[in-house]
Amino acid sequence: RFRQLHGKTLRFQVKTAHDCHVAFTSAAEETDPMVEVFIGAWEGAASAIRFKKADDLVKVDTPDIVTEAEYREFWIVVDHNEVRVGKAGEWEPLMQAPIPEPFEITHYGYSTGWGATGWWKFLNDRVLNTEDCLTYNFEPVYGDSIAFSVACSNDAHLALTSGAEETSPMYEIFIGGWENQHSAIRLNKGDDMAKVETPDVLCCEEERKFYVSFRNGQIKVGYKDTDPF
Repeated sequence: RFRQLHGKTLRFQVKTAHDCHVAFTSAAEETDPMVEVFIGAWEGAASAIRFKKADDLVKVDTPDIVTEAEYREFWIVVDHNEVRVGKAGEWEPLMQAPIPEPFEITHYGYSTGWGATGWWKFLNDRVLNTEDCLTYNFEPVYGDSIAFSVACSNDAHLALTSGAEETSPMYEIFIGGWENQHSAIRLNKGDDMAKVETPDVLCCEEERKFYVSFRNGQIKVGYKDTDPF
């Protein structure tokens, strides 16, 4: 089964006895090249990253990492020509490997096998609703970018923090503020570090797709697949 990948990070929960498999491809099918991630394979004893169905790029011991008794949450980041895999709540990957021949990844596939069935929940596919309220709802971030879509008349706000609460320092990103005419980046609720005109950037009747990246000391905000504004 294949789905389109939005952004560079895949968060999911899976319940299976062993052999949780995820593939990253350039179409809604197996492609060449293709990156495969195996979690709890080899009868549940090990996990690996494989390229082009050839030798494993990396293989690590991960006994009992998955179970059919409960959902376990994981994240996979595919960016900067590298694959990183980790557990929810742990920002250090349990395994990582460079992609030998970088390619444009647009889809992911998922499966179980070798005698195991699985139940999956993909957290990237959730729809979240927010009220007319300036209180933030917090989610963990793995990797250094966020891809999302939003439908609202004005003032889509995001905060980048070091915990599941407002922290110091904290960077705030305002998209479609000032009556949907400007967007800005602000540090510690002080002066705006950057403020630009973005007339009618948001729409309450249409989901608009954006990204936020934070890498090498720079925060960038833009429409999907475009230069940052």
